[in-house]
Amino acid sequence: MAGCDQANVFAPAGSPPPSNSNPAITQTGTLTVRKSIEQLRSDQAALSNGIAAQQAQFNATRGQLAGDERTYAGLVSGITARLRAGTTPGNPDLVNQWNAAQGKLDAVTIGVGTLNSLASQVTTQASVAGYLLENVRATYRIGGAVDEDHRNLRAIEAETRRSMQQIDRLIVDLNAEIGRENTFLGRERGNLAALSYNVNIGRLGSPPGAGAGGQPGAVTPQPTRRPVPLQ
Repeated sequence: MAGCDQANVFAPAGSPPPSNSNPAITQTGTLTVRKSIEQLRSDQAALSNGIAAQQAQFNATRGQLAGDERTYAGLVSGITARLRAGTTPGNPDLVNQWNAAQGKLDAVTIGVGTLNSLASQVTTQASVAGYLLENVRATYRIGGAVDEDHRNLRAIEAETRRSMQQIDRLIVDLNAEIGRENTFLGRERGNLAALSYNVNIGRLGSPPGAGAGGQPGAVTPQPTRRPVPLQ
């Protein structure tokens, strides 16, 4: 091996090294070990790519949720300001704004569902990473390996452990975001229901009894989904 560029570990003996050889894996010993390392490297790359895609989805969903909440807050603030100054009962403009605010709450609910689905996928990735780590350890015990094989296995093991750390951080971030969003939804559904009564009467006030749902002519809150449980 001395004097050679890093060769493709999977190339047949005597074949020239390819120009795009992987610097992370060099020439190894027996065919059994080579095949095992090839599969482990492929599995580890798939794991890393999967985690990166899930992290990107989490960031995108969290950004969408933040935007929906900002729009919702602006709508509620505008409705409240008009009601504080006084307006006509059941003002159509405020009814439309109230419905738009309800739509944003629905969008947040859908976003939380996306986060819960993602949390389930990331939990599955944790199991995949654990299984991959077990396979790496088992490959250490295969006979016929050379020192370079074990160096390659240590590299794959280190990358797998980094992937497991990324998975752990992502699960923590997901659970924290899901909990925060469910708290937001629980609070704002009640606030929006009370605000519908205020739109109905054209001013700020406390709805009597159970609230706006039973008021004649009140803005009827659209059906809402139950908060998605924390993973």
